[in-house]
Amino acid sequence: MIKRLSIAALGLLVFGSIASAQIAAVPQVGLTTGYLAKNTYSSAFFGLVPPASATDEVCITGSATKVVRVDRIAIGGTAGTLVALPIQVVRRATADTGGTLATTTANPGITTQIASRDTGQALNTSATAILASYTAVPTINDSAPVYVDSAMMILNTTATASPQVTVFDWSRDIENNVQVPTLRGVAQQLCVNFNAVSISSGVLNGSITWTEE
Repeated sequence: MIKRLSIAALGLLVFGSIASAQIAAVPQVGLTTGYLAKNTYSSAFFGLVPPASATDEVCITGSATKVVRVDRIAIGGTAGTLVALPIQVVRRATADTGGTLATTTANPGITTQIASRDTGQALNTSATAILASYTAVPTINDSAPVYVDSAMMILNTTATASPQVTVFDWSRDIENNVQVPTLRGVAQQLCVNFNAVSISSGVLNGSITWTEE
């Protein structure tokens, strides 16, 4: 009798160990079990002079072939006089047209300024999202956008040694299973809007980071 009980107890122990190992090996919903890097790109702009009564100033437009997820937008700079500027990040269902695009390093859309975050990743050959910044305001075709985020951007004077940068950082949302701003198709666009404010002698710098899946 004792021998039978011992065998039965041993069997339960072995079965429990196997079951426990199997359960531990099964990934749970919402549990991050490994680092799965996505095709990631970034681009910067320098010396951007915003127009008078600036509206959509820096934009990223979606792709015809990929889903674009925007992780981070940083923007800052200087002005002739101290400016506290309310800015918004808006998502438009119809992309802007017209306007005057910035040139050279002031435009993040220049292809030579778009960098793959991993040059050894075979799929990171080239980005398909379209980026733009403006020195003359574009025509806004979607008058009822989704307001994704907002902030006060402080532009110190050119002589000030401590310029400030306003950052919209959605990348940590992914860790908490929160969706980041997403663009599907070439009609959708995410823009930093300056609320029709004029900046005296403004010069802006910044960057955009996004993934394509």
